[in-house]
Parts: sequence; C-alpha cells; structure tokens
Amino acid sequence: MPAVVDPARCNRNWAQCFPAKMCPQEAFSVDADGLVQIAFELCGDCPGPCVNFCDGYAIRYERDPGEFDIMRRRLLGELSEDDAIRERQELARAQEEARRAQAAVRDVTLETFETEVLESDIPVVVDFWAPWCGPCKKMAPIFEEVAGKYAGKVKFVKVNTEDQPQLAAHFRITNIPTLMVFSGRKVIDGAIGALPRAQLVALVERVLAAHATPRPSPQENQAD
Repeated sequence: MPAVVDPARCNRNWAQCFPAKMCPQEAFSVDADGLVQIAFELCGDCPGPCVNFCDGYAIRYERDPGEFDIMRRRLLGELSEDDAIRERQELARAQEEARRAQAAVRDVTLETFETEVLESDIPVVVDFWAPWCGPCKKMAPIFEEVAGKYAGKVKFVKVNTEDQPQLAAHFRITNIPTLMVFSGRKVIDGAIGALPRAQLVALVERVLAAHATPRPSPQENQAD
C-alpha cells in the first residue's frame, strides 16, 4: 500500500518515529532537513501499519493509484491546489468513461448467444478469448474502450472459450483472440489476433459502412 508523508504534519523527529523503526520494507528515510520521507515505490502491498502508528497523522495513503499520485504530488508541493482539483476532475472523467466502456461489453454463453448475437438488430463484434491468453488480456482494454465509443451502434460481446467450448468448436476457433462480426445472423467480418486500437476502429467503421448501405429491394432485383 503506497504511502507518503505530509510535510505539514510531520514532527521531523526521526529518532522517535515509530513507523519508521517498524517498517519492514525499510521505505523510510530522512532528508537533509531532517524530514521523514517514504520511498512509496517500496511499499508494494504492505497493509500500512505505519499509518495507524503515526502520532502526528502525517502518513497519508490512498488506495486508488491515480488519486494517490495526485495527493502525493500535492503534499510534496509539486502541484498547486488548483492543479490538483483539475487533475482530480480529469481523473474522475477518465474513470467514468472506463466504467461505461466496461459496462458496454457483455459476456455471452451458449444459452445467450442466440438472443445477444444472432437476434441483435445492430452488428455484434464477438471476441473469442481465454483467461490464459496474453494477447487477449492485452487487447481487452482496447476492446472495452472501442465498445464504449460505439455503444448503441455496434454491440461488443466476449466468449470465454474455456467456459464455452461448444461455441468455440461450432465456430471453429483455433486461434485466440479471434474476432467475428455478426449481422443478420451471418458472419460479415472478423480478424485473428490482438488488434491495436486503430485496426479495431477501422474494422468497426467498415462494418458500419456496410451495414448502412441500403440493400436492393426485391422489385429492384427483378428490374435488373
């Protein structure tokens, strides 16, 4: 658990600093001015007893990495209060966008594939993946981001091939990640391998362009 010392609260008494003496990571040190410092990158997953034993409540921590970074720089004088407020607002916006993007991706199973994919009235991008697949994990945040961008226009779903071997076998998935795009109960596009953001966006734009192209009516076909 990363932590940082608030200089305004530290009593500078290094010799009597109980948390510093008890720190198992030896993350505490003292600078030339006698101010206790914490090498927060050494704290790792430490449960943070130092916070509980700080008499001056000078040791601060925050579980959210983004918020902790803002707090650390603010306490150490690297950010003004106005800058900290702006960065917190940007962080909140980014976190909200990430939550919306994550919510835009659904997991589908053999039981829900018909309804979620084949009967969808908008194109569906299906990501066939597995928990042990490194490239799958690498593409996952990109997949979620693009899903949020095209929410309402294109549906994005994931199929865990470990849990859904019947679906993987039915669609002859031999490499993962594999993307398949469905529209009108048919596979209309797709790709094999982890796509960078630009290529995934290009795939979706291609699908949208094809989906928007009006199909000839039966009368037009007869006229030809």
